[in-house]
Amino acid sequence: MKCMIRSSFCLRLSAALFAACLPVAQGLAQTPEQQQMWDAQRAQAAVEAKAKAERLTQARAARRADPMAWVRTLNPMSVGGWEFRGVATDGSWASYSTNHQIKRSGHMITLWLRQEYPEPQQDSAGDLFLSNVEQVQFDCGKDRQRLLMVIYYSENNISGSQQQEQNDPKNAPWQAVVPGTQSESVFQWACSSSHGK
Repeated sequence: MKCMIRSSFCLRLSAALFAACLPVAQGLAQTPEQQQMWDAQRAQAAVEAKAKAERLTQARAARRADPMAWVRTLNPMSVGGWEFRGVATDGSWASYSTNHQIKRSGHMITLWLRQEYPEPQQDSAGDLFLSNVEQVQFDCGKDRQRLLMVIYYSENNISGSQQQEQNDPKNAPWQAVVPGTQSESVFQWACSSSHGK
């Protein structure tokens, strides 16, 4: 008899719990209309992603074919003393240097460099940027360089929102200037006798 009472109680309890949970489960279930809308949204997102990838592929091919075509769309910013230094063979970056605010002390020279990118880059914090300026110090006697400060800009032509990273000059690590690189080209320009002693 106790078994039957317990079984009957358990069945009633189970039925009550099922009834209480049924509206919640129905609320979580999607209607055919919702499913159709979500499927359409996913299909549209896939079409847009494919079109974006195709545009990116075409833009990269165009930059490889003529890297300077992209560079010509940038503001040379000559008022700031910026001079074009070079562009990657695939058009993935362009670099500039400025003769403004150059500081020399013996074999040491400190100056500003500017980088421009056609596609968003990520800084160390994960934020996206399209241009940046770097304050770099060159040791012309020991063929080495170190980064003192970098400012990242969300837009090309050092515009838009900005983020800054700064190194303590006492602790900033030195790096070798590697032959045949963009750094060597800037190093030679910076350390040349034409940049006032």
